[in-house]
Amino acid sequence: MSEIVARSSVPQLPAVHRTEVDGIPAFWNTQPGRLSASLIFGVGTAHETFLETGVTHLVEHLAMHPLRTSRYDNGSATEMLHTSFEVTSGAATVSDHLRRICTSLSQLDTGPLVTERGALVAEERASDGLGVTTWLPSSIWFGNQSFGLAGNVQVAPVRATAEQIRAWGARWFHRGNAALVLSGPPPADLWLPLPEGPPRQPPSFGPFELPTPAQTVIPNGVVACALVGWTAEMACAVGVLISRLTDRLRQLDGLDCEIGFDQQRIDEHRTVLGFGADVPDKHAGKVVEAIRAELHGLGENGPTPQELAADREGLAVQLGEGEFAQYCAFDEALSALTGWTSAAKHQNQILDGLDASEVAAAARELAGKLVLCAPLGHVPEDLPELPGSPLPPTSGRELKRALIGSTVPRGFRIVVGDEGVSAFYGNSTVPVAVVRYDDAAGVGIEHTDGRLPILHLFGRHGGLITVRPGDWRGGRDLVRELRARFDPAVCFDAPDAMRQFEQS
Repeated sequence: MSEIVARSSVPQLPAVHRTEVDGIPAFWNTQPGRLSASLIFGVGTAHETFLETGVTHLVEHLAMHPLRTSRYDNGSATEMLHTSFEVTSGAATVSDHLRRICTSLSQLDTGPLVTERGALVAEERASDGLGVTTWLPSSIWFGNQSFGLAGNVQVAPVRATAEQIRAWGARWFHRGNAALVLSGPPPADLWLPLPEGPPRQPPSFGPFELPTPAQTVIPNGVVACALVGWTAEMACAVGVLISRLTDRLRQLDGLDCEIGFDQQRIDEHRTVLGFGADVPDKHAGKVVEAIRAELHGLGENGPTPQELAADREGLAVQLGEGEFAQYCAFDEALSALTGWTSAAKHQNQILDGLDASEVAAAARELAGKLVLCAPLGHVPEDLPELPGSPLPPTSGRELKRALIGSTVPRGFRIVVGDEGVSAFYGNSTVPVAVVRYDDAAGVGIEHTDGRLPILHLFGRHGGLITVRPGDWRGGRDLVRELRARFDPAVCFDAPDAMRQFEQS
């Protein structure tokens, strides 16, 4: 008999039923039409290291290789915390597809590896990539590790061996790390032949301790980032803030911009979030001013009764929608895989009604932890500059920019010493990036038609420093020195998406 995972309340969240199929937790609600199913595994990009980035995606592609067909709807995806295999059709077809994907994962065939490597490279080349509000907040607090790998160039497609890929699949793709989501009761003949395995946990790597509020320079647009407690009140505060900003900015000289928003939970109680607008530099200062003014006002006075009512109504109107019901089932499945509380708790708080003073307190927390990112000359001067790395800058000799043929911007400088490489801009003593030899996440080697390659240096604590021989006086000796200092185990041939030049 299935267990209903829902609360009796008015208005009430869609009921989510829970049962088990072959020992795997299954979550479902009754939806009209064809049966949809999603087999979910608790592994994604955030579980990988920098050098492993893309290995989960490779397993996903290899597992799907023998199942791809246009006869019915099916697909797969790798996200930050999970990998899913979806199918929509009649019950018999859904059961057969799920059984076959389990068999494919259990007996992963790496024979098509060359083909699937090429498919991943082609996907990456054709993609516009993640939006800045998705990858920037995570990279600020996690560097080139865990959640900070959002939007990272995939390294595994050019580096991982068949043995490493099979080992990764065996480690994560088993019944101890799986959950099933369905749009109706599980078919009676459903069989999920997955190997046994221990329960897995979400990534345990913690965020950096950073001094906030702060500001930092980005090439274009305005983005506000924060690491905050994720509560119903915080979600409401962000929603009200974005609504106010949208209305305010539309009154600026015909500036009709959209405020983008994204957030990524990193543990049971916290999230990294980002919101901002892709605006011309001439409007950047006004957007920064608007964010600070509206956030201050919300923290001082809280939301109006009308804003609280609109936040509640926005959720209430979704309750009868099929897509929202499917989201609730998925959310319960992800909660089972991570051990984190599902979103239902926050949603019920919103439906019961939030306290305006607590929403105001959440806005004040957001303001105190905000990192404002804008183009040079448009960041708030009264906020301290956020370093490009939580590591202190390395000492050593400063390289001078080449007089002819340099591609680095004027004012950009690097310092190379016995501990690593640091990059600075202008006269600032705050580093743009720091890559220590003992803290290297990876070194991409970009071979060109020159005599020496270009090096892309990634630090685990964040940042990227690209060293092109022709950019610096003594640049060829510098590249030789750096190649000798970095552990060969972290070096790899730079994939196409990382390459920047034809000549060194």
